[in-house]
Amino acid sequence: MIKRGTVKEQLTVDSVSIKKNGSCPLMPEEVGLLLQALGYPSTTIIYLAGSETFGGQRILIPLRAMYANLVDRTSLCSQRELSDLAGPESPLSSDLPHPPPPKSEKELIEEWKKAGPRPRPLPPPPARPFYAHEKEGWYGWIGENDTEPDPSPIEFRRQAHRLLWDALDYFVSVQADAFFPGFHNDGSGWPDYSSLIMGHRLYQTPSGITYRPD
Repeated sequence: MIKRGTVKEQLTVDSVSIKKNGSCPLMPEEVGLLLQALGYPSTTIIYLAGSETFGGQRILIPLRAMYANLVDRTSLCSQRELSDLAGPESPLSSDLPHPPPPKSEKELIEEWKKAGPRPRPLPPPPARPFYAHEKEGWYGWIGENDTEPDPSPIEFRRQAHRLLWDALDYFVSVQADAFFPGFHNDGSGWPDYSSLIMGHRLYQTPSGITYRPD
């Protein structure tokens, strides 16, 4: 944008203030360096809690190089065990509309000849609104909002599975010997996943080791 002249002023980013504000989570490599500085050996078993890692498995390569015993729920639990966690589920009925039967080339030509004047193209649709669960984080989509469309049954089931898997990670994090959050206090005023775990650990096991990178 600077080369094109869209932005003429100088752009600067204060990474220190952003990290202090909680808007810049620690990268896995930074977590590994901090754990090494704290004296944890390379044989330490690290459980990676959380729904998804920003950047995918590629971002975890430096951390895996430092600590080979990096595990998560997918590596410790089989697909059958994760399914048993959800319990028996009835199959969902497919309510998707069926496509119309294909037409021959002759039928398409006849329909084209019988069609009247071609309508003018419609204007582009309005931009999709951003809902509360997309702005607030993992806790936003749990509550209902009248302005959001009704989710499909399969979406309800996916959300239920995510809650169960997050609960499993939560339980492991609370019971762990030490807890090191990679992200804490995003500045929104709402409790995030890490702050809930730290509060639970402080209440249940005050003697447990809980690090606060901020």
